[in-house]
Amino acid sequence: MNGQRTRKNYILPLKILVSLVLLSWMFRQIKWSEIVFTLSHAHLVWVTAAFGWVVVSVLVSAYKWQLILKASSLELPFKVLWKSYWAGLFFNNFLPSSIGGDGLRIYWIGKHTQDLAGATASVVVERVLATAGLCLAALLAAPFSNTVIPQLIGFFLIILALSSVLILLILFPKLTEMLQSRLNSWPKTQRFIEGLSMHGNRLRKQPGLLVKALIGSIIFQFCVVTVNWSLFRALAVTQITPFQAAFLIPATSVAAMIPIGINGYGVREGAYMALFAQIGIASSVAVTVSVLFALIVSFSSLWGGWIWIKEGRRIHGKERVEIDTREPGRSLFQ
Repeated sequence: MNGQRTRKNYILPLKILVSLVLLSWMFRQIKWSEIVFTLSHAHLVWVTAAFGWVVVSVLVSAYKWQLILKASSLELPFKVLWKSYWAGLFFNNFLPSSIGGDGLRIYWIGKHTQDLAGATASVVVERVLATAGLCLAALLAAPFSNTVIPQLIGFFLIILALSSVLILLILFPKLTEMLQSRLNSWPKTQRFIEGLSMHGNRLRKQPGLLVKALIGSIIFQFCVVTVNWSLFRALAVTQITPFQAAFLIPATSVAAMIPIGINGYGVREGAYMALFAQIGIASSVAVTVSVLFALIVSFSSLWGGWIWIKEGRRIHGKERVEIDTREPGRSLFQ
């Protein structure tokens, strides 16, 4: 235990160091005078449009999450999911791990439904479908992008295949059934695994809702692309087409998920520099768009922090979450 605690104490400072080193190296490669000039001539209309598309992306995300919960026989008002998603976005941007936001969403929805296993399954499936949607959006845009990068197409195909395998494991939970027989000494964990298995079976019986959620994930990714494309237009960059943005931006999103830095900083900027250099965009512009994107999302998510401050105590005050594998969405207390 002490060894694990010691490792955890070193992980965060190490991630911060990696991000700082990467950002320092990149900032030495670009000309600050170009960044200052570019920002001074930014069009606020397009920046405002970028903020608007962030809001639209959260709307889409909350809706597709609602579809997944419905497929798992957990009905919740859209307003609850909307608030939970914003709060999770805040945690993602202001905690040193993107898992923080997912953990909050699981906790929040678990409190509302009194079904922690169902909440966990919904967030995991939503995450996996989001990754699959990201790859599909890029692959759909590739033929129209006039940008040939075979390695990138292969990369998306591999990520899509891995996402498909994860979905199949969730929908056909034979592995979890094997685990259940080995958890007799941990009855609470056993019941939790049983709950996950139950929700996987329910999801499998609602393919139509899952397909709609996958389509929502593709639409969500196009919203993220449009945020970035709006920022390029704000900086008067016109040589990038929407299809090129839809092909390249998903790769930067995957790069930001690599857990070697703090919230993707440094890794994401490096991906912007490398990928957009393929279509002749200067490194200074690519890095500026990357930083602006991160700042806009972070600033937008501050509302999620206010939601958590306002409602977190009330959510925390709900009854302790228990898992009922007998009837969807019901607590053992009911």
